[in-house]
Order: sequence, then C-alpha cells, then structure tokens
Amino acid sequence: MLVDRLNALQSADILRRSHLFEGRYENLYLNEKRIPQITRLRELACQHAAEVLGLKPEALTAGCWLNDMPPGSVTLTHCHDDDDELLSGVYYIDVPEHSGHLVLHHEGEQVSVTPEAGKFVFFSPAIPHEVTRNASTRHRLSLGFNFGPARI
Repeated sequence: MLVDRLNALQSADILRRSHLFEGRYENLYLNEKRIPQITRLRELACQHAAEVLGLKPEALTAGCWLNDMPPGSVTLTHCHDDDDELLSGVYYIDVPEHSGHLVLHHEGEQVSVTPEAGKFVFFSPAIPHEVTRNASTRHRLSLGFNFGPARI
C-alpha cells in the first residue's frame, strides 16, 4: 500500500528536497524506481490534466513531488508560475481529519478546498495558494504536480 511505503521512506527513496520553510522541506522528490506507484499516479494525473487543458496526454510532462505535512505544519502562500507551467495540481494520499485545507486566493476571494484521500485538485499555476495548519496527530501525505508542454 502506498501510504505504508511513504510512511517508511528511506534516504535512498528521496532524490532531492526543496523549499525549506518553518523547519521542513515542503517538496520531496522521490526515486520512482524505488516507488513505482508514483509513476502510475503521475501518468494518471497527466491524463486528467490533459482533459482539463483540452490536450492529448502525450503533449504534457509532469513534475511531481511528495508533500509530507507533519502535525502542526503549514504550507505558506506561494504559486507555481516560475517557468512554462500550464496547470498545477495535487493528489491526496492520506488525509487525517483536521489536517488542513488547500486555500486558493483568486481575485480577492479565498476558496477553501477540503482534501479527500484519492482526490485530484487542479488549478492555475498563477493562483497563490496555501495549506492551513495540520491540527491532526498524523502526517498528511499528498503529491504535488506541475504540468508543462512535453519536450520532444
């Protein structure tokens, strides 16, 4: 089961860490050869993103990272429009009750999305977003995605 595998990560499972904020790395880039379930989820995410964008899945590439959010942590407001991103998204793997909401900030409004295990959420990379405090006693696990044009 993917949740069990992610809860037992070893150093060889993590290729790179980035975005050190408030004492934790928000992005963990995983070795998909060691955790092949991630590859399948990335492919599924590309299929859904292609539908949202009206493209063929082969026209997209997806960057993917694990967000392991321990109790008490937050994800600060940010956006993903650094490069050629066309769409961003998140897939919720393990979502304890009270483990935080995704908050999208758009045109002066805030939209709060309640996470659910097994659910994809897609949004524009230009939309600032954050995750509220994990008030549970367990880690919340999700995969973040950025989708861009496939490089041929």
